[in-house]
Amino acid sequence: MNPKLPLTLFRALIKTHHMTSRRKIQALTKSAKHNSVSVILKTGKPPGVMIAEAANEDAVKQWVESVKRSRYKDYRLLRLEAVTQGLGQGQLPVAPGNVQEVSSMKDLSAYLSRCEMLTWWTEHMGFARGGVT
Repeated sequence: MNPKLPLTLFRALIKTHHMTSRRKIQALTKSAKHNSVSVILKTGKPPGVMIAEAANEDAVKQWVESVKRSRYKDYRLLRLEAVTQGLGQGQLPVAPGNVQEVSSMKDLSAYLSRCEMLTWWTEHMGFARGGVT
């Protein structure tokens, strides 16, 4: 594989009312491991935010289905898309099959800023002009 070629990743962005159930979070962690998906979760008080990435589109879709089965309140799939890393898109610094948790929106935005995903996230969360509401 040529390291100079851009890498295509498949990414999902999900928003829920909140994420406090350890049982549900454990199920999502198990699904991430099973599907080799990198995940970051904003847990605790509202809102709940989930970002998942993988090199395989089906892996991300299967992980999203596990989120749907968890029946989170106000579940919204805001984005499910292919992104090209290196063309203004960062990548989650989470190993495939692992989950990183943060407990505040401030921590999540700082984390995403460090991995060059803040602009993508703010746009698709509806915080930036042109994003979804």
